[in-house]
Amino acid sequence: MNVQLCKKSIERLAGGMPAVITTLREREHTPLVRDCLNRCQRCDAGGVIAVVEGMPVNAPTLEALLLDLDALAAEDL
Repeated sequence: MNVQLCKKSIERLAGGMPAVITTLREREHTPLVRDCLNRCQRCDAGGVIAVVEGMPVNAPTLEALLLDLDALAAEDL
């Protein structure tokens, strides 16, 4: 799956951008980091901001985002 990520939201996570990108690639996703995804209010509130296959996603943690991605991938099967 193509996963666009808000740069600011993933830089706040433990391990930062390299860890998030590596984790997504290991799960066979295609991460793309954007400076902004125009969802600033949610970004400023914390969490991980992404757009997955064109659908906006907001997750409180990286683990929650990964669970959301797994659920979306399962629906595509």
